[in-house]
Amino acid sequence: MNSYKYTKQTMVSSYATKGEKRLAFLLIFVLLVAVIVLGVLYAGASRYQTLAEQQLLKRINSATIDAIEHVNRLTGGVQSNSASRLALVRQQVYYIDQLNDMSIAIKGEKGRLVPDSAIVLLYDDIDTYERLLQTATSSTLDIRTTLLTHLTALQETLRTGRTDQ
Repeated sequence: MNSYKYTKQTMVSSYATKGEKRLAFLLIFVLLVAVIVLGVLYAGASRYQTLAEQQLLKRINSATIDAIEHVNRLTGGVQSNSASRLALVRQQVYYIDQLNDMSIAIKGEKGRLVPDSAIVLLYDDIDTYERLLQTATSSTLDIRTTLLTHLTALQETLRTGRTDQ
């Protein structure tokens, strides 16, 4: 008896020529190198953003300390130099606002270092203080205390790193 078994043999036939295979390997190699280069560039950009944010945070903290010092020099009453001292506080708050805007420009909204509400409160306090100085009809001690409280709260926010307020 002649037993005949049929076995299916798979044949791999290559439809690509030797040159096409080399071209495919070259293309894969070039793509791999491009991915590595892009990864290195992304890591460098990410490092730059982190360093820039740290630098901006240090400057904002320094400006906050300066503003607190200027507020501490203000008195509860109206004096001849009160307006110029208040202008120095406004200058520091403006500097904080500009540095915060730079951080947002670099990292988008997640780069916000100072809550928007804190900036608004500080400008409102300064405007109220200025109005009281211009009218010279009442004590500025309450608004001075409020301004100092808001600046101290901002300093604490910067220290803890929480900007979700």
